[in-house]
Amino acid sequence: MRIAIAGEAPCELAPIRRAIRRAVRPYRLPRDAEVQVAFISDTDMRALNKRFRRIDRTTDVLSFGEAIPPRDRGPGAVAHLERRRSENGGRFDLGEILISAPQAARQARRRKRPVAEEVAVLAAHGVLHLLGYEDETPAGYREMVRLGHDATG
Repeated sequence: MRIAIAGEAPCELAPIRRAIRRAVRPYRLPRDAEVQVAFISDTDMRALNKRFRRIDRTTDVLSFGEAIPPRDRGPGAVAHLERRRSENGGRFDLGEILISAPQAARQARRRKRPVAEEVAVLAAHGVLHLLGYEDETPAGYREMVRLGHDATG
């Protein structure tokens, strides 16, 4: 799997890459799967959160990728993305994970854990969104927390 990183990471990249790979391991993505991770400012994150979620405040992580039908989350998302290869120039493109480095640092301090651990959790959470998982419902949130913990713990 190819993991491209952009922006100023607030920590070492190895835990981030490891968390993403662990999170997707159960889904047996093709070797040429790609995901982009970008570290952005609170100001940029707030603008994106307002534009796409209509929430006028910063957030920790946003993911942008293919719209995965709810019935296809997880393993079904891989099949969905595989069918979309021809429209993506032959690439298996999961999408992009945006992380607010300042927000991640604040959360790490509040949770009394290293920034690298917080960012790894956010990266795993973001890639799970790209596989169609959601956290808008209590059950979806619990599922994502469990899957994210499995990837980072």
